[in-house]
Amino acid sequence: PPRIHCSDSCDPPTLDTNNTRCLHRILQTLQHYRDLLGSDIFRDQPQPQLETTMEQLLGHVQQEHGHPSRHPMAPSKVWSHPFQRHLALRRLRSFAAVMSRVFNHSAR
Repeated sequence: PPRIHCSDSCDPPTLDTNNTRCLHRILQTLQHYRDLLGSDIFRDQPQPQLETTMEQLLGHVQQEHGHPSRHPMAPSKVWSHPFQRHLALRRLRSFAAVMSRVFNHSAR
């Protein structure tokens, strides 16, 4: 999955002057998780509220460029779905923590 790196300029001093790179990375990551939530690994345990939240967040981040299209994920082995779901949700939780710091700083 896409990750936020130091080079994405999501640190507080850079956010105050130019947040384009950081918002682009956040957008890519939100799209990835939205697509992942709609993939086969969540077919047995769908997460409709989480998918709706991803769509809403994407709408806020991507207001001026229209609605981003979905990119289908490659199918995976059924036996791996529980592990992949767990890993995806854990990574999403970590990403949400970083993203909330970015938006919390920007709101000040």
